[in-house]
Amino acid sequence: MRLLDTYATNTGSIIDSPFIFTKYFPLPNEQYITLQSQTPYDSRNYAYWQEVIDIINPYLLKNNIKIIHTGLKDDRKYNGVIDYLGQTNINQLAYIIKNSILHFGSDSFGVHLASYYDKPIVALYSISNPNVAGPHFGDKSKHILIKAYENIGNKKPSYSPTELPKSINTVKPEEIAKSILKLLNIQNELNFETIFIGNRYSNYIFECLPKDILGQQVFQNQHINIRFDYIDQIQDEDYNGLFNNLNIRPCSIITDKFINLQPFLQLKDRIVNIIYNVTKEIDMNFISALQHFGGKVHIIFEINKSNEKTLEDRKFDLIDMPYIIEIIDNKAPKIFEDDLKDVNYKSSKLFISNNEIYLSRSAFLENKPIKNFTPDKYQSLKDINNIQLFLEEDSEFCLLFK
Repeated sequence: MRLLDTYATNTGSIIDSPFIFTKYFPLPNEQYITLQSQTPYDSRNYAYWQEVIDIINPYLLKNNIKIIHTGLKDDRKYNGVIDYLGQTNINQLAYIIKNSILHFGSDSFGVHLASYYDKPIVALYSISNPNVAGPHFGDKSKHILIKAYENIGNKKPSYSPTELPKSINTVKPEEIAKSILKLLNIQNELNFETIFIGNRYSNYIFECLPKDILGQQVFQNQHINIRFDYIDQIQDEDYNGLFNNLNIRPCSIITDKFINLQPFLQLKDRIVNIIYNVTKEIDMNFISALQHFGGKVHIIFEINKSNEKTLEDRKFDLIDMPYIIEIIDNKAPKIFEDDLKDVNYKSSKLFISNNEIYLSRSAFLENKPIKNFTPDKYQSLKDINNIQLFLEEDSEFCLLFK
């Protein structure tokens, strides 16, 4: 039984069409569709809306259709949309959806508004069954309700505000994109298939070597990971580079070796994290230096699972130290069953060196930068020689597709 039917039965009420008061809000001159991407429940929040937007936007633009993003001011922002986050109340939202030609997003209030106005709907359901909690009004033939929970476990919704892993993220971006274009009657040639999405693909990370100084105009307002673990020995130019980068923007330091941090005491508020990547023995002199450095810096130990005994040997030395310890498993994911020549990848971890941008550390080591970078740029895996290194270090930040 549907939730609405349950409420009606228990209260002795009759389900009828509601009255919704709309309030004017200035709209674009073109036709538009609406997106409500976030909900109060993390288990309903899809991580790959940007991918969906990137796929459909070329087709929408050819048909003079925009995307209006609605929601709260602190919701995640996306490129390629008209941003109305935090700018509307419920009555204005109703006005916007009433004048749209389609609504898409997670299971949320916007879906129910769209159903009242009989709009085409593409919605994701992860923790509840749309037969129970889906849109009540409108032409059901114009509703594509994707049941994410059917992709994992016992194929039943969890009804939980949190999930790990999140079933909603098993939905492939192209499935959502094709559903939107289908309801808009827009012909398309979407003939690719997502075969793997890494756990850390949803957020961009920017990295460089210590000696590379990134000006403020490079990925503006983004903090940078400075990779001391990518160099064999620390030189004066590396310390100079770190000093200059910290003067420009907040940075995180990732290292597998001792770093003299004393010259940077006055800049420690610019250091977001210090990640000590333990590859061999734990350097207790470095640990002592980190203790004296202090401040608001988050200090994280990363220890490869194969090297876990190192931590065991030092557990009494570290027991009182307020550090986060993460055990990293660099096993390559089993994602390939056939020839790799047709597999491409997009990456959320960008490496910048000598004014060149690389989509992976593997590409950097093989000197294969991406030209004229844009967020939808991709490379072919057939251009990567060391596939094993790519799988172990880069794949969790990548989306792979055919």
